[in-house]
Amino acid sequence: MSRKDRLSAFAGQAGFTVRDESGVLRAVRVPCLLAGGVVGTCTIETSYNPASRKPDNQIGGDIHAVRITTDEERDGRVYQADGTPIGNYVAGDGKTWSNISIKKGWQGNPEEDATASDLIHRYAKHIVGAVSEAGYSETSFLAKLGPFKIPNTFEARAAIGPVQGRICDQRIAIIGLGGTGAYVLDLIAKTPVKEIHLLDSDDVEWHTFMRAPGGPTAEEIESVRKGSLRKVNYYHSKYASLREGIHPHAVRVDSPSMFREFLSVHPVDFAFVCIDQLTDGDSARQDVVYCALSEAEVPFIDSGVSITVEDGAVRGAVTTSAYEAGSVAWKDAIPNARVEGNVPGYRNVQLAIATSSYRK
Repeated sequence: MSRKDRLSAFAGQAGFTVRDESGVLRAVRVPCLLAGGVVGTCTIETSYNPASRKPDNQIGGDIHAVRITTDEERDGRVYQADGTPIGNYVAGDGKTWSNISIKKGWQGNPEEDATASDLIHRYAKHIVGAVSEAGYSETSFLAKLGPFKIPNTFEARAAIGPVQGRICDQRIAIIGLGGTGAYVLDLIAKTPVKEIHLLDSDDVEWHTFMRAPGGPTAEEIESVRKGSLRKVNYYHSKYASLREGIHPHAVRVDSPSMFREFLSVHPVDFAFVCIDQLTDGDSARQDVVYCALSEAEVPFIDSGVSITVEDGAVRGAVTTSAYEAGSVAWKDAIPNARVEGNVPGYRNVQLAIATSSYRK
C-alpha cells in the first residue's frame, strides 16, 4: 500500500476526507479535541511556513509544521485527552488557526517525513488518537451528521452507531401531541430517523405547557395569549435548531380515506398513537386512527397515561401496546377501542408522569 493510500484508508476509518488541491494536501473534518475537551473537527494542511503564512513543500527540514484550522472558533489549538496542547505552537492568530510541529522520532534524533502524505497521516493519527483516548470509540459520526445540526457525540461515546444505523432511513408519524406524544417526540427527535411527521390539529393552550418538555419562551406565551399557536408548529420550532426532518401537519386523522391520502404524499414506516378519549359516550376516535393505520399496513405503538380521582385518591393508568403492519388485534386489546366495557380508555388528559394513589 502506498503512503497516499495509507492516508486515504485511515481517513475512511476515522471519517475525514483528503484533498489535493493546487499542490496543497489537506485533511478535512478531522476529528479532534478542542479546548475544554470538546469534540470538534479541524483541517490539517501540509508543511507550512510560519514566516510567509503559506504552504511550503519542505518536509522534515527546518520548516516542520502543519497548519491546523479548527472548524469551531476557540483558541486555534487541538488537544490531548489530558488537556495539554498537541505539538509545539509555532504561530497563529490565536482564534482560528495555528501552526504546530511534532517531530518524528525523538528530540535528539528527529526523523524526516518522506512525503506530504506521511506528514498529514502522522498528525492525523496523533490528533484522532486523542479523541479515542478521551472515550469516543467512534469518530466517523463527525463527518456524518445525518439529520442533526450538531455532532452526535452521544452515539460515539456510547458506541451505538451500528444500532442507530438500522433506523436512519425510518419515517415516523406521531399522532397526537398531548402530554404523551410530546415526550415521545422529545425522545425520537434525538434519534437519527430520517423524518418525523407531527399530526395534531389543536392549538397550544395554557395546560399544554404544564405537561410538555421544557418551557415556553416569552414570545410563545404571547402567541398563546393571541390564540395563534398551533401545537405542531410549537413543537417543530422547539427542535428545529437541533435537527432537520421534522414536518408539522395541523390535521386530524378522522377517516381511513383521509389518512390514505395523507400517506400518499407523506409515506411513513412507523407510527406512535397518543390520543385520548375525553368523556364517556364519545365515539371512539381512536378506532378511526387504528383502522386507518391497519388499512395502510403501518405498524404502530399505542401509548397513553391518564389520571382520575376516585374517593379522594389520584389514580393513574398506563397503557402501551405494539401492533405489526396490518394487524387488527387492537380491537380486542386496546381499552380506547372499546366503546363499552369496564376497562377505561385514556380519559381526562394524557400525561407523561407516573402517578400513585394518595389519600389525605
